[in-house]
Amino acid sequence: MPNLTKSIAHNTFWQVLGKAVGTVLGLATIALLTRYLGSEGFGYYSTALAFMQFFGVLVDMGLYIICLKEMAAQPANQTKIFNNILTLRVVSAFILLGGGSLLIFAFPYSAEVKWSGVIVAVSFFFMSLVQILTAVFQKYLKMGLVALAEVFGRVAFLASVILLIYYNSSLTVIMWSNVANTLVYFLILWFLIKKYVIIQWAFDWTYWKTVLQKTWPIALGIAFNLVYFRADMIILSLYQSASDVGIYGAPYKILEIIVTFPHMFMGMVMPILTVAWVSQNLERFKNALQKTFDFFMMLAMPMVLGSIPLAHKIMRLIAGPEFEASGKILPALMLATGIIFAGILFTYCLVILDKQKTMLKYYFTAAVLSLIGYFIFIPRYSYFGAAWVTVVVELFIAVSAFILSYKFTRLKLSWNVFGKSLAASIIMTGIIYILPNWPVILTLIFAIVIYALLMLLFKAFDKKLLADIFR
Repeated sequence: MPNLTKSIAHNTFWQVLGKAVGTVLGLATIALLTRYLGSEGFGYYSTALAFMQFFGVLVDMGLYIICLKEMAAQPANQTKIFNNILTLRVVSAFILLGGGSLLIFAFPYSAEVKWSGVIVAVSFFFMSLVQILTAVFQKYLKMGLVALAEVFGRVAFLASVILLIYYNSSLTVIMWSNVANTLVYFLILWFLIKKYVIIQWAFDWTYWKTVLQKTWPIALGIAFNLVYFRADMIILSLYQSASDVGIYGAPYKILEIIVTFPHMFMGMVMPILTVAWVSQNLERFKNALQKTFDFFMMLAMPMVLGSIPLAHKIMRLIAGPEFEASGKILPALMLATGIIFAGILFTYCLVILDKQKTMLKYYFTAAVLSLIGYFIFIPRYSYFGAAWVTVVVELFIAVSAFILSYKFTRLKLSWNVFGKSLAASIIMTGIIYILPNWPVILTLIFAIVIYALLMLLFKAFDKKLLADIFR
């Protein structure tokens, strides 16, 4: 287990480093866009992005998870598995993103928003291919290369935004910066992946049928997930002003950036969990699951509670004075983010157990409840209604996935680190309230140090594990 821990830790280090740099670049890009476009213009930007994200996420169809799982379970057939799933992804992306590009013209948006949606669909096409390519790097625990490619993509995004703002470009033109981001990301991975697999078109219809039989429950779950995770922005754009959409969209972009991390981490841990479960090595399975749960909670607790006293300052720093009102909804969205961390762990667990179908009725229930909630509360309470309905629905999904995971594994997780993380986060938040009116970055650094010291004091860290990681 120490060797495995070090292997995971090594990859985690490069992923975290890459994700940290990518996050800083992403936040810098958001800062430029919000200040240049203003709340109304950023509302149009968010509307176009949210509409096409609906189809961009639907393109996944569960292919990424199945690709990762199949390659881990059948390493001898890696080339066949990868090429068939990549080809299937290209076909599905053309159909779904093309359909979305036509459908947006049926909505009561301005021409600028509609054409911005079409342009961003190109970005989602390249991103859909990146996702499948990433599965190979995850299998070989070479996620440092993916992190490097992502950073270069983010640099291209930021550089193109700066250039287009300098030339006083319109929203439609600025949307091409999203394409620059994903195109660079894709091209780098396309070049690097040739060391691990030979890429070619593959149309094994029998295998496609097998894959689709395995993916349809995930695909249906993703469709339901899209309703409760993406419909809020679209419904908000139909009932409220573009300015309100912008106020909601700014902190929502922060949520989207953060929740890529647990997906990334689970993608790396998933092959280890799959092999452990298939070989019925329950001790190893539980060990990896427990450490992942502890890690997620150590990240989520301070993030959720620390956002309460600092929300307005954070939004003013990131998005500018015009978006200070976004600080009112940032704590709710951070609470949803913390819940999503746990939900991702247990939904991935069900995929590993091959029990993803059992979540379908819960995804369907969440979709129905969220639509009812959005149509009731968004017209009355605008972005506040959208944010709190999101919290409730994400909690429902996380609890459902947790209960089902326990039902099929009977593995009891320890809540010891969770409790210590919660206690340390509460104390940290209390200290933030009594601090002088420092600059927000200085306050954040101080809060992180306080939290880390408290976790050491509470002995929440496994010293042997830390020694293995940092050696």
